Amino acid sequence: MIKLFLTLVVLTGFGFAQAQTFKFSVGYAVPWISQQIGVNSSSTNITTVDSNTGSQSSVSNSTSRNIRGSYGAGLTLGGSFGYRFSQHVSLELGLAYVQGKKFNTVSTYSDTQSDVLKSAGRESETSYSKSVLFTPSLKFIASERVLTPYMLLGPVVGKIKFSREMDRTLEEDGLQFSEYRYTKYSGGLSLGVRGGIGVNLKVNSKVSLFSEIVFTGMNYYPEQSEISRYTINGEEKLNTLTTHVRKTIYQKKVVFNSNEVDDATNYPGKSVSFPLAMSSITTSAGVYINLR
Repeated sequence: MIKLFLTLVVLTGFGFAQAQTFKFSVGYAVPWISQQIGVNSSSTNITTVDSNTGSQSSVSNSTSRNIRGSYGAGLTLGGSFGYRFSQHVSLELGLAYVQGKKFNTVSTYSDTQSDVLKSAGRESETSYSKSVLFTPSLKFIASERVLTPYMLLGPVVGKIKFSREMDRTLEEDGLQFSEYRYTKYSGGLSLGVRGGIGVNLKVNSKVSLFSEIVFTGMNYYPEQSEISRYTINGEEKLNTLTTHVRKTIYQKKVVFNSNEVDDATNYPGKSVSFPLAMSSITTSAGVYINLR
């Protein structure tokens, strides 16, 4: 799959020399078909003591809210070259880079007794992606004029890098503890479909300005993950993690047999594969150039 993607990139570069048109755009993508990223939550427990009777009473409060999104959202830079088959149909072969939006979830709790903080905790997780997309598209034009509308339709192939950062702090009876973990996910290609509409404003015979709205439907299934940073109270502790904990391989089906386990700590862990939503709606604008 990786060789296929590299081949597509090389063909894109080779095709540029033969292209009839070239365009470059800058845009921003918002989530389309989203998934639950995580949950923001907070809880408090307050215990008071009646000075007259010595009896205790506790009041607890908690709130939670789902956070949804798509890792295909974010700043988008794109470029493509084109061939015209006829007056109404052309082919565009392009590459796009998406600097994914960062999603953050936070969970907090506190326990107070007689106005004294006994324990408290905070855990935050930040997740985001970086994507390179190969975007071949058929372009359909009704009729060319100064202001020309058009449609785009085609597949999309993505090379995705996904990351998660976890930061946890705990405090209990005046003692503090902190933990930080950075995990990177990689492997495999993401496949999807892409379609949109646009309008081209002709400036002169060589240059035009354009704007597009493009819908992308796509998921990404990581093949593996690895914890590359791990600290306890600010001190690097990555070497304390076994290979089984530090690395994970994701498969469609995972079978465990205790009779076949042989020092599992020296081998990557295995887990069932899961999808990451990469669908988006991208609004972009750019410059369109006739090369011939």
